[in-house]
Amino acid sequence: MRKKKIVLLSMATAMALAACSSGTGGKSGEQPSGDAKSGAGAGSAKKHAITGITYVFGNPAPANGPGQQALNAKFNVDYKVEKVPQENFVEKLTAVVAGGEMPDMIGFRPNDMALFQKWAKQGAFLPIDQSIIDKYATLKAVPKEVWDQFKVNGKIYGIPSWAPIEGNSFMIRKDWLDNLGLPVPTSYEELKKVAIAFTKDDPDKNGKADTYGLAMGQNINPDFAMGPYWQYNTWYHKDKDGNFIPGIMSEGRRQLVEFFAELNKEKAITPDFAVLNWADTNNQFYSGKAGVFLVAPRGMSQPYMENLLKANPGAQFAVMAPFKQPDGQQGFTAGTGFARFNALNAKLAGDPDKLSKVLELHDFSRKFYPSAQQSAADKDFDFFYGGEGVGYKMENGKRVVQKPQEGLEPAAYFQDNTSWVPTGTDPEFEKAYTEPKLIQLTKDLMDLNRKMKHYYPPNYGIISETETTKGAELLTFMMNEQTKMIFGQRPLSDWDALVQEYLKRGGSQLIKEMNDGIKERGYKDPIWK
Repeated sequence: MRKKKIVLLSMATAMALAACSSGTGGKSGEQPSGDAKSGAGAGSAKKHAITGITYVFGNPAPANGPGQQALNAKFNVDYKVEKVPQENFVEKLTAVVAGGEMPDMIGFRPNDMALFQKWAKQGAFLPIDQSIIDKYATLKAVPKEVWDQFKVNGKIYGIPSWAPIEGNSFMIRKDWLDNLGLPVPTSYEELKKVAIAFTKDDPDKNGKADTYGLAMGQNINPDFAMGPYWQYNTWYHKDKDGNFIPGIMSEGRRQLVEFFAELNKEKAITPDFAVLNWADTNNQFYSGKAGVFLVAPRGMSQPYMENLLKANPGAQFAVMAPFKQPDGQQGFTAGTGFARFNALNAKLAGDPDKLSKVLELHDFSRKFYPSAQQSAADKDFDFFYGGEGVGYKMENGKRVVQKPQEGLEPAAYFQDNTSWVPTGTDPEFEKAYTEPKLIQLTKDLMDLNRKMKHYYPPNYGIISETETTKGAELLTFMMNEQTKMIFGQRPLSDWDALVQEYLKRGGSQLIKEMNDGIKERGYKDPIWK
């Protein structure tokens, strides 16, 4: 073939160029046994070649490492996934597709949804119908609200990797509340009173005026939204025509900006928040200056907490529950429920045995192992992580990876190695920490999430061209103007005028496009579960 300059073909054309493999064998939906000699429970005589591409943070495992060899031997496959550093991923993916070499499995980052939808419309991907979902435990465990985000023209084309739906909240210095005889706030009026008291009434009892209420940084972050009614990035409110609108222009956001403006006058929020980066914002709380800050189900910094407790051994914390909204609802905003996602090559429809093998491996690599099962006694767990004493060791009940650079774990070679935590199963986020107070905070937040409802925003998975091209610019404009209002540099009475400016700059078109997608999906009224 003559060499040609690579151009991005339509996915349909690229698919036509891709080589098609065929074969027999592979029992659909069976879980592999722990016996590496038996294969993946399928007894297939055909050794399928299975290919994939996805992204990684950091360096990928070495090609054909011991974990790769063990995977292939166990499942009787020639399984090879190219793992590309995430910063170069889209460039690499589009070049591979344009060259007519689309693999069997294709990974996407969360912000690649527009590219995924474009290619799905061109017929590139296999529809994931209900008959497929019902055969595999980790697919059947995916909630409808998560699957809906991967629908294109009414069909599901993406397989999500798990992420929690549980919402963030805010932690407050309980020892400061106790010193001042104040309860944990349950409304913005109560939070305002507490924030001012933290600023003026010496809550740490050191005789100095060196504390204040809310730690906040640039772009009004965190947003201190105590429910979806007040969140800037949640589509909860509707306009007079019944269209959902972005929270950044809503009545709930106006109330919150007014709340911040009042606190700013009392010096009860970070005084220079408009220029404070995220690390410095964290420091305002963890150095003992501010009394209220963000708490998340996972990803909290134990070193930060340890530093705070070293300087303030008596520090105690409480998690604030979402406030009751003006419309009577109360609860968290659900997360999208996925961190990344995969699609399957449409050509797999012509080879059902190979498709079964692909899905069998996908199901195996997404199995969730509660901490009580994480030992060599669980044969699948032991295999997946390379064997105790080889790929991992157990210390204080936790798995510790051994020599990751050597590729000893089969887990490192799967297309999707993120465990899918079934609904109602404890993901055990607190196991990531050893600091007792951080463990308790995490448990308290998760308990609240279990007890309270979650709002599922209608915009998840909807792509708007205006959002793609102008969304960041529009958000920056609104953040800057609202920051001026908090500092008193623009009057709050200008709110309606600000909303009109937003709409004229592209907000109207964005709202139209998002609502067209929302209506196509059939979403009408707010969903709380």
